Amino acid sequence: MMKFLASHLAAFVVLAATAPAQENKPNIILFLVDDMGWQDTSVPFADKPTPWNRLYRTPHMQDLARRGAKFTQAYAAHPVCSPTRSSMMTGKNPARTHIDDWVGHGYTKNRFLRSPKWAATGLQPDGPHKTLPNILAENGYRTIHVGKAHFGGKGTPGADPTTLGFDINIAGSHTGGPWGGWISPWLGKYKDVYPNLGDRPKGEYLTRAITVKAVEAIGDAIRDKTPFFMNMAQFAVHTGLAPAPAYIDGYQDGRPKVEADYASMLEAMDASLGSILEKLRDPNGDGNRADSIANNTLIIFTSDNGGLSNHTRAKVGKVRVRPTSGEAIEANFERDWHNRPLRSGKGSAYEGGIRVPMLVAWAAQQPDGMPARASLPIKPGSTITEPVHMDDFFATALDVAGVENPVPQKERDGQTLVPLLSGRAFKRRAPLFWHYPHQWYKDVGTGLGIEPFSAMRKGHYKVIYFYGDGVADGEGSDPRVELYDLSLDLSESRNLATSQPKRCIALRDELVTWLAQVDAGIPIVKATDKPAALPQPGSPLRDE
Repeated sequence: MMKFLASHLAAFVVLAATAPAQENKPNIILFLVDDMGWQDTSVPFADKPTPWNRLYRTPHMQDLARRGAKFTQAYAAHPVCSPTRSSMMTGKNPARTHIDDWVGHGYTKNRFLRSPKWAATGLQPDGPHKTLPNILAENGYRTIHVGKAHFGGKGTPGADPTTLGFDINIAGSHTGGPWGGWISPWLGKYKDVYPNLGDRPKGEYLTRAITVKAVEAIGDAIRDKTPFFMNMAQFAVHTGLAPAPAYIDGYQDGRPKVEADYASMLEAMDASLGSILEKLRDPNGDGNRADSIANNTLIIFTSDNGGLSNHTRAKVGKVRVRPTSGEAIEANFERDWHNRPLRSGKGSAYEGGIRVPMLVAWAAQQPDGMPARASLPIKPGSTITEPVHMDDFFATALDVAGVENPVPQKERDGQTLVPLLSGRAFKRRAPLFWHYPHQWYKDVGTGLGIEPFSAMRKGHYKVIYFYGDGVADGEGSDPRVELYDLSLDLSESRNLATSQPKRCIALRDELVTWLAQVDAGIPIVKATDKPAALPQPGSPLRDE
């Protein structure tokens, strides 16, 4: 008997020695940039590099792309900020939560339509939606918010991220932009919009200031040996644009001043990413990486909506830019052109308003090495072309953390991307949807897709329903449908509604059915004071 036990004990010792080390509960960092466009980086997300990619320097994004997966068809949940942010925290599409405009936007300039009733105060702790930080906190995570929040309205509990499940809040409040200013000391009466940021060294840039505090919070979690989720939400590159002092000199190359300022802000944001990655890889900063937590930390990098193009940015046409290194670049700084080949920009139904950069990697992954984590083996340097949506973030984060998704299946609008990241079979359960029943700015008729709309992508095809004047009466700007094949027409320049009416009607009807299923708010027609009438199933398209 003793001989039997001894032989089996020896076998157990051998197995234990050869088995892979047990993986700890992973840390998750969402590195969320504000208003960053698909082209606002030296990482090419199109099939090949474009002139825009040569205009910007984002070396840490490039490094992350070499170490992990680059998503070339990633979408924000909405063309403006608060709805996407609420989607990522709830796993529900903005149409379902009715957080379908930016919190604090209390007016519309559309001359035909007005906004439907919506959740104008945003996410609130007494609301019906359980948040990601709440769930992770209940499962042993320290939850940290840094930077822009914009979850809840001014004067409401939800304006404070700690009421929504975050244990720590640094600089997050109701504000949608850097209203306290970009340079320390922060502006007088607006200092309270950066809670717990404190007085930083005079002249410190806001992007740097929140990064220093984020690095400190990571250090505290390492010291306490606790897993963490960090929502690292940059204020950059939101307006008002202000040059990053440490980087602006590198962009005095002939581009317009506002574009030099913009490029310096992007490089400062990228440096923030680099500082966080270095903290994960060398927590003590002593060059000895034995205490690294990078192997156990997943970075998800993305933006909350498409890039600015239709205001703030330069509108001077073609300019020859001469970078300090490399050949001169001809860039077209014109309205509706800053995100090309994507059409339009922030606030728009077109791709420029919703398609965003996205990178996912384990922080310790070596570019040419074996996958860093067996449970989620992300291939370094891989490119994922599958369309994904920020509704997916919630389910993905819970899956990575090993936490059961508490949202009822019938209310889930996203799905986990873990199989896709792992190189396993992935099948999208439903099309991708967007719904914006409000007017972001100005008035209809701009031709930029900045007007009340609903949209759906299914396969290669994207259908957009513009509400127009909300009345199909032949007067005013009638409701209209547009159809594009994005596999052939990324710039959405060829509307196929007339040439493929059957396909267009079928996709339009599927979109309308979904709007009813999620009880989406429909714009109110000013002339009738009633919701705009949606097309009946199978009804013909109107002539445009």
